[in-house]
Amino acid sequence: MSIVLPDSGEEYLLEVIVNKIATDGSAGTTGGDRILRLYTNNLTPSDSTVTGDITQATGSGYAAVTLDGDDWTVATLAGVTTAAHPEVTFTFNAAITIYGYYITTETGDLIWLERFTGAPFTFPSGGGELAITPKVSLD
Repeated sequence: MSIVLPDSGEEYLLEVIVNKIATDGSAGTTGGDRILRLYTNNLTPSDSTVTGDITQATGSGYAAVTLDGDDWTVATLAGVTTAAHPEVTFTFNAAITIYGYYITTETGDLIWLERFTGAPFTFPSGGGELAITPKVSLD
C-alpha cells in the first residue's frame, strides 16, 4: 500500500520547510529563516542538484533576501497545498543574466530551486528589477 499524506500533513510539512512553525508543531520558529538567492549559471535543476552546482548572482545592487518564517502563507486548494511568500524585488545596478532562484537555510543548505520559465533574463548595463513570489507545493 502506498503512503497517504493528507492535506493536514502537507500543511504541517510545508510550515516546517519554510520555518513557519517549529518541528514539534508549536508556534514560533526554531530552524532559522530561509534565504532567497538568484543564480546566474545555465543550470537545469534535477534531483541530484547540490549547492556547489549553483552560481549565486553577484554584483552591484544584488543581495540575497532573508525570508521570515512568519511571512509565509500555507493553504490547501483543490487538494494542492502551497506555501507562498509575499513578492520580493531584487534590484540590479549593472548588467546581469539570471536563470532562476533557490532557497537555502541560513547555513547554506539547499532546500529547493526553480529555473524561470523563459530563462534567461538578461538585464542591460543600467540594471533593472526582478520580482519573485517564492512558492512550493505538495499534492
